[in-house]
Amino acid sequence: MELDEVKLDELKQAWAGMERRQDGMAAWLQADRRARGQDKMHATLRWSLAGRLVELAIWITFTVCVATFWVDHRQVTHWLVIGLMLHVYGIAGIWASATQWLLLTRIQLFDAPVVVLQKRLAQLRQFRVWCSLGLGLPWWCLWLLLPMVGAEWLAGVDVYVTEPLWFWACMATGIIGMVASVCWARHLAGRPIKSRWLQRMVDDMSGCNLRRAARQLDELARFARD
Repeated sequence: MELDEVKLDELKQAWAGMERRQDGMAAWLQADRRARGQDKMHATLRWSLAGRLVELAIWITFTVCVATFWVDHRQVTHWLVIGLMLHVYGIAGIWASATQWLLLTRIQLFDAPVVVLQKRLAQLRQFRVWCSLGLGLPWWCLWLLLPMVGAEWLAGVDVYVTEPLWFWACMATGIIGMVASVCWARHLAGRPIKSRWLQRMVDDMSGCNLRRAARQLDELARFARD
């Protein structure tokens, strides 16, 4: 009997040791999968970080060129006004790109639980959508102003003087288009998007790399729950 009890105790200890090893292996596998998932997400976000830096450099170049133009043409009222409008637009682009870069670094450089990373990424995607709208709406008018500046700067042709009625008609159409776009955006705000085409457009505005990173974080969150 005593021998049987000793063997039973040894068997129980061996079984407990196997369970501990299995638990340790499961924990190791879970940590390894989480680390690999995070590495994939960080690799995806590195492309977004590089893209924001390139975008920032483009906006800075644009703003410097526009500033040079309106300073050279400040004696002409309409060129001064147009140049200042484009200058403000360029500064807005610099601010938007720099802010997105900072929000990305908050996700990329600082480790945090998956739920926190999901929240930060959702905030970044929402901010990017609003930036895309804010910088995209002025193109209702910029499509006219930029070629005008180019024609004046490169060829000395002043479209505002030669075709004033056409200029003001295009500007009025652009302003109407901006107002209509803002009303449409306000109508859609806070409502579920049922149209696949519209949802795809919103996803494109938030950026394909950010969308891919969001999917990777969702996978990590599902794995953590399981």
